[in-house]
Amino acid sequence: MTGCDNVLTTKGGTLVKTAKHGKRIRLKERLLRTVSLLTAAFCLMTALSAVPQASSATSVSDLQKQLEQIQSSMAQHRQELADAKKRESAAAALEEELRQQVTVIQSQISVLKGEIAQVQNAIGQKEQEIIAKQAEIDQKEIDIDNQWADFKTFMGAMQELREGGSVAMLSAVTDLYQLLTFSEMMQDISVKETQMLDDLEAAKLDLENDYKQLETEKAALETQKANLDAKNYQMQAKQSELNASISQAQLTQDEAAAAQKEAQEAIESDEMDYEAVQQQIQSIISSAAASQSQLSFTGFICPLKTYSRISSEYGYRTNPVTGVYKLHGGIDFAAPGGTPIYAAAGGYVSVAGWSTGGYGNYVVIYHGTMSDGKAYSTLYGHMSRIAAKQGTYVSQGEVIGYVGSTGNSTGNHLHLEVWQGKTNAGRVNPRSYIPI
Repeated sequence: MTGCDNVLTTKGGTLVKTAKHGKRIRLKERLLRTVSLLTAAFCLMTALSAVPQASSATSVSDLQKQLEQIQSSMAQHRQELADAKKRESAAAALEEELRQQVTVIQSQISVLKGEIAQVQNAIGQKEQEIIAKQAEIDQKEIDIDNQWADFKTFMGAMQELREGGSVAMLSAVTDLYQLLTFSEMMQDISVKETQMLDDLEAAKLDLENDYKQLETEKAALETQKANLDAKNYQMQAKQSELNASISQAQLTQDEAAAAQKEAQEAIESDEMDYEAVQQQIQSIISSAAASQSQLSFTGFICPLKTYSRISSEYGYRTNPVTGVYKLHGGIDFAAPGGTPIYAAAGGYVSVAGWSTGGYGNYVVIYHGTMSDGKAYSTLYGHMSRIAAKQGTYVSQGEVIGYVGSTGNSTGNHLHLEVWQGKTNAGRVNPRSYIPI
């Protein structure tokens, strides 16, 4: 760990480092510090008593209460902003998930439509086959009717032969062989006619069975199509449900975005109010401090007794949070969170609160005039907790807060600035003043 063992003082208007050993030097510094503290305390009491008390709204304590109320409002609005961002992010993630589900369902619906079309085509083919089979059956019925007509004609002729034509037939026969041959021929014709009728009836029966099979297959296809249609309907309903959920997710995102805008505007309004009250307090403190020409000091001490390293020097750099190349107006001391921060010199606490400019919890101390004839202030940023009270006097080495990582910060550290004057317009390199 690195410590601060030296004090920067002035000699003949020039800053010099003096070691903390030597009884006479320490005694002289202690006497000067004691006189300075007593004088400052007296001046503070006189200055604050000189501030008009007729209106409580202008008192530092009342203004500090206003700051606390504004900080509470800012905290609430920041929470609302964070919650709105979470809602928007969750709704966006849900929308993406729902859209993926819709894509899957659309693919399934497309497959179903293809299957339905195939089944519909198959049904159409079966209907054509059934029509063709019915035509075959109709033709068989015609063939049967024709064959039956021929058979009836044949049977009529046979009947005539039985009833009166036998004598004529016998007279035409010259021998027994002709008679037998004729008789067998007639018998064969009768058998063949009967067989032809039986074959036609059997063929018709086969066609009717085929027809029934086609009807059964068609019914099965229609059942399959009905099931596919039902499944398609369910998919379409699910898609409609998902689309409605997507619309709701989009609405939630729009509402969350509007809530973020509203919260951000409220935060900006709070920040403006905070700055306005800060300026009122600063005006009161500055007026009190300006009336005390005795406020002075001899030099600074290191605000940290121990620290890990200097993580960033004073000068131009690319901001690690914003990515903007700009002046880094101070020095960053890397140190564990909660490390005590000490006032580098005695003075009035002109600011103690939350920064709207990225410092997080920060403190500004006005030290008055150093022996070089110039007035100085110091700023301590990114505190985890503030110990100093705005509008009060702190002594050199008094704990004013603790190291943290609030505001625009990437890790626990103390951001220290040294100003010539009362504003950051007079920022100078702390290494020229702080013993590091």
